[in-house]
Amino acid sequence: MTEIFIEYDNRVVALPVNPQEIMLLREGNNETTEIVSLGEINMLKAPKLAGLSFECFFPPNADASYVLTKGDFRAPDFYIDFIEAIRKAKKPCRFIVSKTKINLLASIETFSYGIKAGPVGEVYYSLAIKEYVNYGVKEVKITDYGANRPKTKNVNTAVSVTKPTPPAPAKKSVYAGCTVIVNGQLHVNSYGAGPGQWRRGFRGKINFINLSGSHPYHVTTMDGGWQGWVLASAVEVQ
Repeated sequence: MTEIFIEYDNRVVALPVNPQEIMLLREGNNETTEIVSLGEINMLKAPKLAGLSFECFFPPNADASYVLTKGDFRAPDFYIDFIEAIRKAKKPCRFIVSKTKINLLASIETFSYGIKAGPVGEVYYSLAIKEYVNYGVKEVKITDYGANRPKTKNVNTAVSVTKPTPPAPAKKSVYAGCTVIVNGQLHVNSYGAGPGQWRRGFRGKINFINLSGSHPYHVTTMDGGWQGWVLASAVEVQ
């Protein structure tokens, strides 16, 4: 028999009645855009958080055959208080459906309940949860290693020194997100396929880098509109 459990604060509670259906929703978070000489493409990104919602009811007693918690029956108010406590605490719980792969650390997104025409004492409810991913700020301790160094005595070290010729300014490194001036031809991929339009004095941004390709930098407009891949010699960092 499949059962539904909610685990919170070292306590596991089984729901007394199974809903007619329960479906886990997993959605992508991809974006489509236009690229030169290729048309519309799909940019694959990390998926959205999983979620599910369902409707069911809390029975007033354990008489019916469909009640799964006959050995530990609780009144509807017990489940309402338990779920509300999780929601108000603003903390995640674990939602488990036995004999399935549904086992999520999740947050209570919506919880509504009330009565309908039917058996006296039944409380109908609707519950929606969303997957929760742990995150947090990691504390880093910085040690001042120079604090315990011995002090150097004042010594007259004046000598005649010939100043070296300053080196030529180093070329700025290209990195994802930097602003560049482009003077070159756009291509479909970083290996030089699909040569397209030319850009002269074009001001844009770098959003992708593939140093293994002959055309390692992908250029966009300042607003993020895709342009194409260009030679390393075609970009100058601003």
